[in-house]
Amino acid sequence: MKSSIAVLFGLALAIPTSLSAEKKPQNLDPIVWGTLSNNSGCVIFAEGKHTSGRFYGVAVTTKTVGKLTVVETQNYTFDQKVTDETQENMNELMRLAQKDHVKFVKIPEKYSPELLEKARASCK
Repeated sequence: MKSSIAVLFGLALAIPTSLSAEKKPQNLDPIVWGTLSNNSGCVIFAEGKHTSGRFYGVAVTTKTVGKLTVVETQNYTFDQKVTDETQENMNELMRLAQKDHVKFVKIPEKYSPELLEKARASCK
């Protein structure tokens, strides 16, 4: 009885450790949205985070919002270099995609040259 309890206790300790040691694979493919076929232009964004804070005497508040930074454009002029990733702005990007037949591609802020090449290939 004591040995079975010891074995169960040992398994209970080992399972969370082995699960946390496994790293989840990161998504290494660009995220594409907008006009997916017959598009006339393409915009590649790098997705990051923007944190702003305020100091109120003894208290500090922070707010983190996603941001999209333009990496490059193909056959399209996009004037904004940085866009906050709010629902309102994402809806506006979808309206632009439908109106101007534009495809949008999103990659992580810290991207490799291979990932940028994948994003360029998905623009075609």
